[in-house]
Amino acid sequence: MIRTGPYAGLLVLSALLAAPAPAPAAEPGEYRFSVTPLLGYRMGGNFESDDTDAEVSLDDGAAFGFILNAPAEAIGDDAYTEWELYFSRQSAGIDDAPAAIDPALDVDISYLLLGGTYVGPGQLVRPFLAAGIGAAHLSPDSSGYDSDTVFAFGIGGGAQLFPTEQIGVRLEVRALGAVLDSDSSIFCRSGPEGSACLVGASGDVLWQWEVFAGLVARF
Repeated sequence: MIRTGPYAGLLVLSALLAAPAPAPAAEPGEYRFSVTPLLGYRMGGNFESDDTDAEVSLDDGAAFGFILNAPAEAIGDDAYTEWELYFSRQSAGIDDAPAAIDPALDVDISYLLLGGTYVGPGQLVRPFLAAGIGAAHLSPDSSGYDSDTVFAFGIGGGAQLFPTEQIGVRLEVRALGAVLDSDSSIFCRSGPEGSACLVGASGDVLWQWEVFAGLVARF
């Protein structure tokens, strides 16, 4: 289960949105970096069972993480780009698990991506596109199971709302892909009851979709 207690600080940041006077969003150079704690919902994710060749699906569930941005370059009148570091984690159950895999097993799937964001022109509301590459770490939450780290990528888009120069809201939909090669043996376990692995053949991609919102704090 995901523990969101440590992220209670989101409630504190939300109070800052009550600042009275709206102002145009800050331009590159008016802030050094921004931090966005995020909370969302992640969907999708299918594996192929090594024993049965059957499709094994991950449950949909909550995801949490953060995004760090720093201004990069102004483009045209109002548009600009930012460097971006994105981290998101989900704990998901497994549907139709093979006999040797504990049906109550949860899998922690974390993405760490480095990339950039293009922010379009606007005042209160600004559309944006984001993309990044990096790694995905897939780790069962029970001892005896192996974990793995694989190449990953993501692309998304949405809107940023800035009622003040320093505090805003980010709304985004993002596609996430974890590339599984022929050596990827995910969630393997051996024991008296036998062994089983969920693996992907060379070139397979574990696709997931994430919808999230976050409060942006600029410094």
